[in-house]
Amino acid sequence: MGLLLSAGGIVLAILGASVNLSAGAVGIALGVLGYFLGVRRLGAATIFLGVITIFFMAAASTGFIPGVAPAGHGYD
Repeated sequence: MGLLLSAGGIVLAILGASVNLSAGAVGIALGVLGYFLGVRRLGAATIFLGVITIFFMAAASTGFIPGVAPAGHGYD
């Protein structure tokens, strides 16, 4: 579930539909939970992808990624 949230957050940021950081944060939380419940590799991958999602969405919301316009700024 955390991997899907993180990957979906990156896709939404690329499409310019959303730059909501909560998908990455929930992905990290689910990754930590999975890691402590015994699914070590998948939990670590989920945490890593969640952190990447947060940085990617923050960069997309400020316009640092070429080709991805910040959502809601009226650059049409």
